[in-house]
Amino acid sequence: MHPIDQDKTSLAAPVKNGASLGRGPRIRTFSSLRSKDFRLLWVGNVFEHMALWLQLISLSWLVWSLSESALQSGLAAGLRGLPTLVIGPWAGVIADRMDRRQLVMGAQVIHTGLSIVFAILVASGTVQVWHAMLYAIVSGVCFGFIMPARQALIVNTVPPEDRGNAFALSAMTVTSNRLIGGILGGLLITTVGIQWNFFVEGAAYLVTGLLLIPMRTPYREVSTARQSSVLTNLKDGLSYVWKDNRIILHLMVMNFVLNMAFIPIPALLPAYTTAVLQSEANVGGYLLAAQGVGGVTATVLLASLGFFRKKGLLTMLALLIGSTAILTLAQSHWLLLSLAMLIVLGICQTTFIVTNQVLVQAMVPDDLRGRVTSLYMLEFGLGPVAILFIGLLMDLYSVSGALTMVASASLAAALCFLLVFRRVRDLE
Repeated sequence: MHPIDQDKTSLAAPVKNGASLGRGPRIRTFSSLRSKDFRLLWVGNVFEHMALWLQLISLSWLVWSLSESALQSGLAAGLRGLPTLVIGPWAGVIADRMDRRQLVMGAQVIHTGLSIVFAILVASGTVQVWHAMLYAIVSGVCFGFIMPARQALIVNTVPPEDRGNAFALSAMTVTSNRLIGGILGGLLITTVGIQWNFFVEGAAYLVTGLLLIPMRTPYREVSTARQSSVLTNLKDGLSYVWKDNRIILHLMVMNFVLNMAFIPIPALLPAYTTAVLQSEANVGGYLLAAQGVGGVTATVLLASLGFFRKKGLLTMLALLIGSTAILTLAQSHWLLLSLAMLIVLGICQTTFIVTNQVLVQAMVPDDLRGRVTSLYMLEFGLGPVAILFIGLLMDLYSVSGALTMVASASLAAALCFLLVFRRVRDLE
């Protein structure tokens, strides 16, 4: 069968079946939480992403206070994504070959220990920039193994008709913690000291691991990955995306632009807060929280009302409007306007991520889910590259100028996708 025909065949059933994507006429905000196993996973995701956002804001401000460099500050927060470029595809293979729950639990235990050790180092007053960089990298190794498996576990813990709702609620754990983590992180820094951010981070990782102990995966299909070698497993995953289902490849290309333009923004907010708005860490926390407000708004709407028709077009419009919001943010010296643009950015970013992930997961067989998910998330590893590049532009030119260039490139790419990726645009 020709690859294009295979694309159509693999996509037809899941995408046209509204139930499999969580679409329904009734308000059903928390329908997927009826599953006990998904409830445990979801609550764990709440703590996991609270720890993630605490680490993001804390590392950024810690390195900024030590170096006063936008480049180093952004890089410290973004380095946790770098190991994904190396271990991401292999982590996906492992997630398809072994018990995904046990894989995540083991990585969470290691993550807890790392956070506590680093918190003690910060509290001792001897921490240096290279310590923060090393912590971000080692933490990123754990992250690289955890995230593909956790994403696959979402599908393994809910019935097919609740998958769309489950992905929306899972995105809510990210967006709500951008709100909670931003405010909490800023308050802890300005009141009791930045070291407590890392102690709280370690405790959150521990709770996440403990919640997985009673969880089961009733909707996981029998894996055939162990019948082949690890290298063959890896080749199968790459071949599926590159040859068998090119629509997923197009969705990944769009996701690449999001990761290069939208995802670095929180890590660069310390530089924006001080250089453009002339403010301190508490205001930076409010800016991060504003993006969280937008994200929560988007996830509540998607979880409650389901997904609209023309999901492919929706992802393109989200990328287009979000790029415009960053462009406006770059020109803003007014706090209220900056907060408003970050709310819009949060809405667009979350809408894109949730809709894009639902479209991808609807097309992927469970036997390949870990591998395809790891390839999809491989682009998150490019975050440090984007942060490094944007931070360098900020140091060479200005914060506003760098954001303007990035937003303009993202806007141009979004317009190109709208015109060229017709098959993605027509996805329902």
